Amino acid sequence: MFSNKKNTHLKESASAAHDPLNTTDAGSTSGAVSAKKKLPAWVIFPVLAAVLLLAWFLSLFAGGKTEDSVGTPLNVVKAEKGTVKEVYNSTGTVESENTKTYYSPVTAPIKECRAVVGQTVKAGDLLVTFDTTDLERNNQQAQLTLQSSLNNSIAARAQNARTIDAANAASAQAAAQANALAGEVNSLVSQVDSAYAQYQANQQAAAQQAAQNAPKVQALQAQITSYNEAIASADAVISSYERGYTGRQVEINEALAAEDPDPVQKQIIKDTEDYNAALQSKSDTEALLAQAQDSLDALGVPPADDAGYADLLAQYEAKYAEWQAAYQAAGAAVPETGMTSAELNNLDISDNLAELAALTPEELLAKGKEGMKADMNGVIASVDILQSNSAAQGAALFTIAGTDSVRVKIEVSPDDYDKMKPGCEVTVTLADHTYKGTLDGVDKIAVPNAKGVPVIGARIHIEDPDENICIGATAKIKMTVAEAKNVVVIPTEAVNASTDGDFVYVIENGIVKEKPVTLGISSSTETEIREGLDVGDIVINDFNADIKPGMKAAAKEAAAE
Repeated sequence: MFSNKKNTHLKESASAAHDPLNTTDAGSTSGAVSAKKKLPAWVIFPVLAAVLLLAWFLSLFAGGKTEDSVGTPLNVVKAEKGTVKEVYNSTGTVESENTKTYYSPVTAPIKECRAVVGQTVKAGDLLVTFDTTDLERNNQQAQLTLQSSLNNSIAARAQNARTIDAANAASAQAAAQANALAGEVNSLVSQVDSAYAQYQANQQAAAQQAAQNAPKVQALQAQITSYNEAIASADAVISSYERGYTGRQVEINEALAAEDPDPVQKQIIKDTEDYNAALQSKSDTEALLAQAQDSLDALGVPPADDAGYADLLAQYEAKYAEWQAAYQAAGAAVPETGMTSAELNNLDISDNLAELAALTPEELLAKGKEGMKADMNGVIASVDILQSNSAAQGAALFTIAGTDSVRVKIEVSPDDYDKMKPGCEVTVTLADHTYKGTLDGVDKIAVPNAKGVPVIGARIHIEDPDENICIGATAKIKMTVAEAKNVVVIPTEAVNASTDGDFVYVIENGIVKEKPVTLGISSSTETEIREGLDVGDIVINDFNADIKPGMKAAAKEAAAE
């Protein structure tokens, strides 16, 4: 649109300024022509060529000047608010979520097999019938064997019950004895605690009394020490006298009787007097010592009364040992009495085997006449009796893949694992039919597929299967794995990438600028811009121009609209 305006302006300027014939004014032209002499033809053509050449140069000049002033016109888009959905597309295989194999209840020839691989069946359809001729047999021996086995089992269980009852009775008796002893132990515990508390109180009182008497005790102990020293001194005098005067009683008596004793006699008299004084001093001091000792004994604090704590503690320990022995006896009264769980299981197995072996001819005949019926809607997946006309009890006959509950199994690249969120809604397309689905399971391991590429298995449950479902067919799936609403979006092709990250070109004030952006969710056409752009920003979306930051540019109106 800008180029069209530019060209129109140039044409108007050329016609107004450079028309030598002045054809723009019809009235004035006719007057001028009639008044002047006409120019020869050889002059008119060169002049007209010169005028046209001049107009062309002026057009080039005017055009270049206009583009330089407004910049290069470029296709642009505006950043706008919108919704972006990332859709995951893939294909997978339809399979049944409920596949069941049917086993023969009898051993008998096959009369008719109506099961055909790929055939659709409904619940209740009769698929296999049996020839019941060979099911007639004698059940008397089986019944006797069954009754014998059941009787043996009943007897073994009864004996086991009696053993357990006896053991339980012994255990109950031991437990009662242990409980009674526990009561006595608990009673002694309270008595021991009480006595111990009284004993501690007595010890504390004794300690307080001893602290109060300590000064008097120290004084009396000092007196006793002094008295003992005095007695020891008197004993020394007495011992010395007795050593010197033993057997000299006559000499002593003469000295004491002499009216004018000589020096020797005087010494004997003095020693005798000292001896007698020492005897008297010792006697007096011993009396004082006895008194002091009595006083000290009176002040002494007797040991604290233990309030019977030691005796009660001994009783408690003895009774506790008695209770402990009774408690252990109670716990050991039933050591593996009766049958083990394995032995009881064996009895059950024996009973079941005997019952299976003793199925009456009527029961087997009834099962044979009933035949094999489908118990669900589905498709015959396999038939295992095609090469045989007889069936063995427990042998597989055919398999049905149910169609009431189906799924699509897909293989996911490990790179897309984080996009697989169980619960996501899925659109499943099978041939011309579309179904709603839900991603309900994703494996936790990647395994190589047939091509050796690691893939992760995932399953999509089809919510509304119908008769158009084909087990084993390939289905297309479309799943929205991410969605962002009311976010800034631009066309995906407008985003550029470099080693420094993602960016876009924008026009601001007529200048191209490069803006780094942070991308969010992308669809096939649009990309979320989390950071870097605001609503209304003009983003360049032009593949036909050499865009460089700093260049002048103008948005093309057609693209802006």
